[in-house]
Amino acid sequence: FNITLMMNRVFFSNSSKWVASRALRKMSSVSRKIGFVGLGNMGLPMCLNLIKKNEEVIVYDLNKDAVQTAEIAGADPANTLDTVAKECSIILTMLPGCEAVNSVMEIIVDSLGESSVLIDCSTVSPTTSRHWNHEATKRGHSLIDAPVSGGVKGAETGSLTFMVGCESDTDAFDVAEPVLKMMGQRVIPCGGPGTGAATKLCNNLALAAQMVGICEAMNLGESLGVDPQNLADVMNGSTAKCWSCEVNNPHPEVGGVRPATNNYEGGFASDLMLKDLGLAVHAGNDAGVSLPVGVHTREIYRLASLRGLGEKDFGVILQFLRGK
Repeated sequence: FNITLMMNRVFFSNSSKWVASRALRKMSSVSRKIGFVGLGNMGLPMCLNLIKKNEEVIVYDLNKDAVQTAEIAGADPANTLDTVAKECSIILTMLPGCEAVNSVMEIIVDSLGESSVLIDCSTVSPTTSRHWNHEATKRGHSLIDAPVSGGVKGAETGSLTFMVGCESDTDAFDVAEPVLKMMGQRVIPCGGPGTGAATKLCNNLALAAQMVGICEAMNLGESLGVDPQNLADVMNGSTAKCWSCEVNNPHPEVGGVRPATNNYEGGFASDLMLKDLGLAVHAGNDAGVSLPVGVHTREIYRLASLRGLGEKDFGVILQFLRGK
């Protein structure tokens, strides 16, 4: 009996994947609509890039101003998530965290029509990604986790990097890849479900510590009488060169257009980095991995948030270190 039950489970699991795979191959030959849920600092410019590629996009967000911006650019607004689910064969989500993803997916997954591809670009825990991949698959759909790196600037210029986790025995990646390339330059397969989310957490764990180090160096240099621009030029031409120093330098007197030159508005919010660090530390605890630098970096961002800096770009740690 147990062997029969096990074989039935394998059969129905493989049958769901086969049906989904056949439907996905058919999808490329018919007219498609792309749904986009989550029009925040990252989601809105990503959505606009799809529209620029002449894709038919249906959008949903609680922020009516963001929806209006997308509508002016050519998107069709949806009043409910059900509408997005029923009318779109490909749906992208770009949401602020696990709670938002869970709330949205609970509605979307049960409202989908024929086999669809869900692409979650949110930064969430690998456990969350694997859960919704399982829920989608057993209903005959596909879900891939595809969080991004590149920040708001990358979203605006269409130069993002996507870290993709998905099943290897369906055609979901082949369907998703050309859509993702309309919004980014690199689409990197990371492995099975949840590995895209895991890769993103590792990236942001390193990025947060990197930014704190650059903030400390810029603060020390200026305190010792070094011109901030000169210091940044030297660091960017030597072993300290990194994204946080070259692209998103946290000092407002360093040249270029960055959040730091706009009172740390826009960019990647410190509270979002704090959330990502929490997910990374939690994942480390689950895996039995020590993250001493990550733990201390999370505490710095927690204290900055308590100081009222949570909505500012994560380079605002420079001002936090100055006691502002």
